[in-house]
Amino acid sequence: MNIFGLDISFRKASRKEINSIPMMGTGTGMLLASTSQPMLLSTVYRCVDVISDSVAQLPLETYILDQEGFKKPAKDHPLYNLMNEEPSEYMTRFTFFKTIVASVILRGNGYAYIERDSRGTVIQLIYIPSTSVTIVWINDNNGIPRMRYQITGFKELVEPRDMIHILNFSYDGIIGVSTLTHARQTLGISTDSEAHASGFFRNGGNMAGVLTVEGVRMDKKQKDQNYSEWAARTDPSTGAPNGIVILEGNMKYAPITISPKDSQLLESRQFNVVDICRFFSVSPVKAFDLSKSSYSTVEATQLAFLTDTVAPMIAKIELELQRKLFKPSEKKNLKIEFNTSAFLRADKASQSTYWKELFNVGAATPNEVRRENNLPRIDGGDEAFVQVNVQTLANAKNPTAKQGVSDKTKVNSK
Repeated sequence: MNIFGLDISFRKASRKEINSIPMMGTGTGMLLASTSQPMLLSTVYRCVDVISDSVAQLPLETYILDQEGFKKPAKDHPLYNLMNEEPSEYMTRFTFFKTIVASVILRGNGYAYIERDSRGTVIQLIYIPSTSVTIVWINDNNGIPRMRYQITGFKELVEPRDMIHILNFSYDGIIGVSTLTHARQTLGISTDSEAHASGFFRNGGNMAGVLTVEGVRMDKKQKDQNYSEWAARTDPSTGAPNGIVILEGNMKYAPITISPKDSQLLESRQFNVVDICRFFSVSPVKAFDLSKSSYSTVEATQLAFLTDTVAPMIAKIELELQRKLFKPSEKKNLKIEFNTSAFLRADKASQSTYWKELFNVGAATPNEVRRENNLPRIDGGDEAFVQVNVQTLANAKNPTAKQGVSDKTKVNSK
């Protein structure tokens, strides 16, 4: 096949190779090992979960454009149901995009193999764990280095046109970098804080210390006896945490462990939440840290989250799907977009205002509004309406002409 003057040969993966892709998920020990510890932090889990859920819940619509740029759903196109309901036989749309986005955030890259039929039409998109993909460079027939994907279980390399590749932050535009990589130091501090808190409570809130015996030198047997007595009275594992220990007249106890208050354990844990949220571009409010929030803050936070965090991720996915899924002859007339109006589904007040404004300017008909709100069609509801107290600028400047039209209307009506 000759593309852009280059002799490039494509080979489709066999059915056996494609069927082996879902099995890769059963051996993703490396992925779990590298991401499980950070995901145990509640803030990291919440940030990844809220971003991936926000993208996955949006319907992915395929539109056809007319010559004037107006769009309508391309329901007859094979991609319409494929992308909006079931990208592959193994996943729903929600599961597919949630998994992809989580992989982008945690591993830096999200991959999906594009299976096509003999005519080049997309059959399904199959998610591939990032640990099973390696980017390699090989020279084509003209000696020019070309990027290819090496997938575990595939006999031959995969062309970029057959691979969906969503990148996180990238320094070279080829390989994405995980958010966890940039947040490694903060995550390490957070993990240490959680481990310290866990150890403190596991020890019954007891602090380490030194037991001093004045004027007497104790042998090993006497020391072991004191150790056993102390552990029996204070060790949580013995069922007697925070117990009372009777000291002899020549014994003194001095703590040597700094207290949680003095080490600012609570303050550091709260700071860790804010710092982690910065890396994920998620407000602490979305991570359920409401210590410095109000109603107006929560409302503004939601808008900022949609515009600063979700929208860029949506744009990455849309552009990658647009350039990879459509045939060259379809790219000018077909477009694939997420339907962001789904964000208003749970907010009935905002949803009502949105459709009311569209209706008042004639941008939506009554039946279109009813359809989007799961209401049946009504007779006469396919025409657009505008408010009668709105007039054109020309009529406002020339009231005489407007009056003439009004008089003519009255005469005709008689």
